[in-house]
Amino acid sequence: MDILKPFIRHFFYDFYSRRDGVVVKPILKELLSSQYWSEERLRENQLARLTALLKYCYENNDFYRSRFDASGFHPEDFRDFADLKKIPVLTKDDIRRAGDGLFSRNFSRENTMHKRTGGSTGVPVHNYFDYTAAAVKKAATMRHNGWAGLIPGARLAAVWGDTEKKLPWKVRLRNALTERAFYLDTLKFDEPHILTFIGQIRKYRPEVIMGHAHSVYRLAEFCRENKIGDIRFNGIITTAMVLSTAERQVIEAVFESPVFNRYGCEELSIISSECEAHSGMHIFAEGLYVELDGPDQGLPRPLIITDLENRAMPMIRYEIGDYGILEPGPCSCGRGLPRFREISGRTADFLYSPEGRPIFGISILDTFVIHIPGLKQVQIIQDKYDHLDFYIVKDGKFSEECPIRVKKTVAEIFGAGMRCDISYVDKIPQTERGKYRFSICKINPDEKPRPVKTSQ
Repeated sequence: MDILKPFIRHFFYDFYSRRDGVVVKPILKELLSSQYWSEERLRENQLARLTALLKYCYENNDFYRSRFDASGFHPEDFRDFADLKKIPVLTKDDIRRAGDGLFSRNFSRENTMHKRTGGSTGVPVHNYFDYTAAAVKKAATMRHNGWAGLIPGARLAAVWGDTEKKLPWKVRLRNALTERAFYLDTLKFDEPHILTFIGQIRKYRPEVIMGHAHSVYRLAEFCRENKIGDIRFNGIITTAMVLSTAERQVIEAVFESPVFNRYGCEELSIISSECEAHSGMHIFAEGLYVELDGPDQGLPRPLIITDLENRAMPMIRYEIGDYGILEPGPCSCGRGLPRFREISGRTADFLYSPEGRPIFGISILDTFVIHIPGLKQVQIIQDKYDHLDFYIVKDGKFSEECPIRVKKTVAEIFGAGMRCDISYVDKIPQTERGKYRFSICKINPDEKPRPVKTSQ
């Protein structure tokens, strides 16, 4: 019996949230009700909140006031969603260039919550939430977690990247009294680490497993290949990368558990996720307004998203860099929230060590882009098991130390036998569908990896 679970659910989780200045419970109660609003009522709510947001930005944010004036837009003229298209889209480069100039009046780094990301586009973005927005986003995430069976107090197994760093004891204590998560670091996705993780699953019996979509798939493959058939979950949350139908089928067959696919980003937090009907991903429509740019509704179209919550550093018509298709009609679950049929645009191939050990591209994104100053954007192409090509877009912090750190990091992740060449470019091209691929594997399928040396 898990005697700690009710204490975490009813006390510790809320205690830590309040200590952070984030009051979640009343907002979560409202969201649990509003998810069943009609489509018409949700749209009316979005229009009202957009109207208030645009007026606020014009009066309190110099960046947007200048942008509105330059485009001939005035909030007093805003009547319908179509009027929003008069405002230029906000790009990642716009955010990077504006920096602290995106803050609204009376907000700064000192009284907001910071988020930073390398993102699936490989371009680091820094943004800041006011505490009210942070509370709403946390409540929305909790609501969507609940659809998959992940509620405060439940244990969580997580397949994530770069998680083995030693954390201060206060951070470890907080995790034990809130998230209760334990991790498989996808940078160390080898048999010993996987077996240790599986041992933890057997010991703690977590209700939910969450992770990068491809990483969870590879874990399922490992279990299938090694005839490990005693692992079950109430729900499996996959995120961060596109999940294919074939991968979903393998994951659900191996773990005999339902997959709840999810889409989100650091800049906006939760965007959409599956419910128990598993028929598309419900959009967090109370806090976001989503546009799909282009006339052909049957094809993936660029996503442009407006954050209806954040006043500290507003995100109006943010071009996130991904593509989507909407799912028409109501969901059988009864929720009125609109749905995505699919999301595309977040593709990161597996890379390999010289010995053939898989390295997940999404897992090392932050390692190169965020933790090495001077790299605006990076793409890695692997043509041989022992060779990588790096294509780097520099930013203003670039120095001679950058390539040294890149090569050192390559050795740490891939091993001393990995060679790499670095090229500096002005821009990294997207695919024909507008995707940015952080990592691309072009290894000849007939090529064999280097034999693993065994100690005598």
